[in-house]
Amino acid sequence: MQFFLHFTTFVSTFLASNTMDSLDSPFTVEINGKPVAKISDSASTKTQAKIEAGADAAVLTLQEGRLQCGDWLLGRNKTENRSMLPKQVLWFKMGEDGVTPDNTSQVLPVAAQREGDAYKLTFNGMCCL
Repeated sequence: MQFFLHFTTFVSTFLASNTMDSLDSPFTVEINGKPVAKISDSASTKTQAKIEAGADAAVLTLQEGRLQCGDWLLGRNKTENRSMLPKQVLWFKMGEDGVTPDNTSQVLPVAAQREGDAYKLTFNGMCCL
């Protein structure tokens, strides 16, 4: 199954004041009980994320607005279309020594908002997981 997000606009001062661009602990993301699958190191430099039952879950960190798993960043593309249709979430390959190639500069920033015992991830304040 391919991984898409529906566009949702948040116009809330609570959301803006209650977001974090970094989290202290690594985490996984599940949608309907299925994890976002870890990507293979041999995949192309820009690959659509997938959710798969029974797959190895991607263990992510959120640092300075970037969702990272090993040498990969997870996010939406800055140049995606602006329609109200679902948006792709992609894996972007990072370069050696943490230096990112040009394509990863196109990743929208990610923030986390705490909601009880869970976190909601937002991409550029507009779309959530």
